[in-house]
Amino acid sequence: MTASAPEQQFHKTNPLFAEIVQQTADLVLVTDTRGEIVYVNPAWERCTGYSSEEVLGQRPSILSSGKHDRAFFQRIWDLLVAGQSAQEIVINKTRSGELFYEEKTLTPVRNQDGQILFFVSIGKDITRQLQQEDKLTYLTHYDPLTDLPNRRLLADRLEQRIQEETPFALLCLGLDRFKSINESLGNRLGDELLKQTAERLQTCLPDDATLSRSSGDEFLVLLKNIKNARSAAYMAHKMIHELERPFDLGATETYISASVGITLYPADGQNSDQLLNNADIALHRAKQAGGQNYCYFTDQLTREAINRFQMENQLRQALLHKEFYLEYQPRISLVDGHLRGVEALLRWQQPDGTRVSPAEFIPQLEEMGLITSVGEWVLHSACLQASQWQQAGFPDFKVSVNLSAKQFMQKDLCQIVDKCLQHAGLDAAFLELEVTESLMIEDLKSSVTMLQNLRDMGVSLAIDDFGAGYSSLGYLKHLPVNTLKIDKAFIRDLAEDVADAAIVQAVITMAHRMGLEVTAEGVEEADQLDLLVSLGCEEVQGFYLARPMSAERLQTWLVEPKEYSKHLLPLGLY
Repeated sequence: MTASAPEQQFHKTNPLFAEIVQQTADLVLVTDTRGEIVYVNPAWERCTGYSSEEVLGQRPSILSSGKHDRAFFQRIWDLLVAGQSAQEIVINKTRSGELFYEEKTLTPVRNQDGQILFFVSIGKDITRQLQQEDKLTYLTHYDPLTDLPNRRLLADRLEQRIQEETPFALLCLGLDRFKSINESLGNRLGDELLKQTAERLQTCLPDDATLSRSSGDEFLVLLKNIKNARSAAYMAHKMIHELERPFDLGATETYISASVGITLYPADGQNSDQLLNNADIALHRAKQAGGQNYCYFTDQLTREAINRFQMENQLRQALLHKEFYLEYQPRISLVDGHLRGVEALLRWQQPDGTRVSPAEFIPQLEEMGLITSVGEWVLHSACLQASQWQQAGFPDFKVSVNLSAKQFMQKDLCQIVDKCLQHAGLDAAFLELEVTESLMIEDLKSSVTMLQNLRDMGVSLAIDDFGAGYSSLGYLKHLPVNTLKIDKAFIRDLAEDVADAAIVQAVITMAHRMGLEVTAEGVEEADQLDLLVSLGCEEVQGFYLARPMSAERLQTWLVEPKEYSKHLLPLGLY
C-alpha cells in the first residue's frame, strides 16, 4: 500500500520515534488530525490481529466493541483537539472478535510552532491482569466446588437485607454424619455428593432465595419475605425431604439425611454475625435431637418445632395403624325438628388414648401432603357408613364431607367421588360435599366447572363457613351449589349483636331468593335457635342440638327425646 501524505510526514519528521516504537512491547497507534490511522507498531498488530496494511487510513473505531457509548469517545476527542492528554481503559475487539482491555494514554504531538500534527495512543493489554483479579474476586466470594456464594458473600447479603429492615429467615443446613459417609466414599465421590446436594437444594428454593455453601457439608439459605416462623419451617422441611431421595454416585445409590437450624430477623438478632451464629447453634441443636429435623434458635420455637416434628411422625403412623376415625354431627331441620343430615368429622386418637384436636393435626396433614389420601379415606368411610344406615332401615338423610383445598384441585376428583359411591352402594343424592369460599375465588372458572361436574353426578354442594372468607355476592350466582352454611362467628353473638342478626337475616333472604338453602353452624344456645327460626333459617347444626358422635351413638340418639323440640314445636311450621 502506498503511504498517504500524513504517513509520509510522520516517518519523515519522526524517524527516531518510529524506530523506537517499532520495538516497544506497548501498543502504539498514531492517527492524523482527521483521526485516521497513519501508524501501528508490531505489538499492536500482534494484540489486535490486524496488519498495518489493513488499518492504515482507517479510524480506530475499527476496534470498537460496542461496550462504550458515543459520549465516551467524544470526551476523549475533545481533550485531544484541545491539546490535552487523556487516560482511559478501553474495551476493544480483536480481528477475531475477542474482547481485550487496553489501558492507554492518548497524547497530541505538536511541531515547533505548537501545531498539532498527530495523536499518539500508547497502551498496555491488561486483559490477563483483569482476569486474574476476577478470579481472585470469585475465589473470595464463591465456593469453587459448587459455584455457590460462600459464607463471606452471604454475610454481605445479610447486611444488605438488614439495612433494608425487612424480615427474613436464615437457615443453616448440615448433612447428618457426612464425615463417615465421606470416609467410606472417598473425597472424589464425597465432593460429587456435595455438588448434587447443592443442585437439589437450588431446585426446591424460591427464585429470590440465596443458597450458599458455608463450609464442609453445611449450606446457608437466606429466605426473603418470610412472614412468619411457620413459613421458614415449611422450607426447612421441604429441603430435608428433597435430600431423602437416593443420590446416584455411579456404582451405588447413597442415602443421606439433613438437619436445619433456623433463625429469624429481626426477632433473633440485629447483625449478620449474630444471625450466622444463631443458625449454627440451631443446627447443632437439631443434630443433637437426632438429626433429620429442624430447630429454631429460640427455645420456645425449638420446642414447638420438636412437637411438630413428633406430630408429623405420629401422623404417618396414625395413617398406617388406622388411628383416625369419624364422628358425625347432626344437622336438624327447623321445619319439623327431624334429622336432615350429618356432617362427617375427622378425629384422631393416639394409642395411649389421647385425642388430638383437629385444629392441630389437620393443618399438619395439609403441610405434609397427606390430606388427599386421608381425605379420600374420610369420603369412602362416610359413604360406606351412610349406606349401612340405610340398609339398617334408618330414615334417609345425607352425609356431608368437607373437601380440602388440595382435594378440590385434584383433576380426578369426580372419579374419586364416583368410586367411593360405587363401592359403598350409595346413591349420589345422599352425599353432600362442603367447600370453602377461598377455594373457589382464586380460579373461579375452574371451580365452577368442577362443581358443575359434581352436581351433574347428583351430589349436593354446600359453601362452608360462608361469610368468614372473601364473601362476594357477585360470584354466588355463578356457583352451582345447593346450600350456604353461615359461619359460626355470626351465630355466636346473634342474640346480643344487632349487626350479626342483620347479616344473618340478609344472607338467609338472599339465599332463598337465589333458590339456596341455609344452614347455621355453631348453635350453642336456645335463644340463638329461637332467633334463627324466626329469621326463616331452615337448618341448624351445633352443640345445643347435638355434639359430634360415633355412628353407633347416632343410632341411639335418633330415638331419644330431643331437648330442642320445645323450641321448635311452639313456633310451628313455616
